[in-house]
Amino acid sequence: MQQRRRWILIRLLLHVVATLQLGYAVYYDYQYAKLPAMAVELRMEAPLGGKFKYLTFLNGLLQTGYHLLALSCDLWTLRGLRRLRDYLLASIVLPLGLTVSITFWALCGLYGESVYPDFLGRIYPVWLNQTMHTHVVVYALLDLCVAPHRYPQRKQGLAGLGIAMGCYLVWLQLVRYSTGIWVYPFLSALFAPLRWCFFALIVGLSFGCYLLGERLNYALWAQ
Repeated sequence: MQQRRRWILIRLLLHVVATLQLGYAVYYDYQYAKLPAMAVELRMEAPLGGKFKYLTFLNGLLQTGYHLLALSCDLWTLRGLRRLRDYLLASIVLPLGLTVSITFWALCGLYGESVYPDFLGRIYPVWLNQTMHTHVVVYALLDLCVAPHRYPQRKQGLAGLGIAMGCYLVWLQLVRYSTGIWVYPFLSALFAPLRWCFFALIVGLSFGCYLLGERLNYALWAQ
């Protein structure tokens, strides 16, 4: 009984800390981490969608909402909430968080300045960058480790993830079609076939991250 209470407190503490830190990071990103107005005039940023065109920001919103939901599940034992929590973690929260983190750090490692120019460091502080691209994954993995989750049937989980990724790719195309500017400037340097290969690679990576989360959950909670 005492050990069970200890795990309950650990989960509660994790979800409180994650909700507060990620919530503040999302607020700071939306309110203060902005390119100057001249960026739109110089066609460095598409004048459509604001922060809501960036996958990092959308992922931050998702992760914050998830941990708030998980906190609610810690406080109230409602079966419907737990089913929603489990489905979101499995199908979107963990795979999307891993995909965003892996893609960002891989591109930074390969292309550096062209993906994350030095001047962005003055707008997007280091703590915010780490929170939105690293801590989101740490919190999601910790949540998987400290709380048992019932994964959905694989086809249902992958369907939810596929719909989410497909909607974002359509949103990217709409921004490009409406403004003539890619949300991520490095995409303009890719030929169309290579660009579609990149999109396919990202979707494939997200599916791989789903399967990884499924295996981890089974290894941790099969008993």
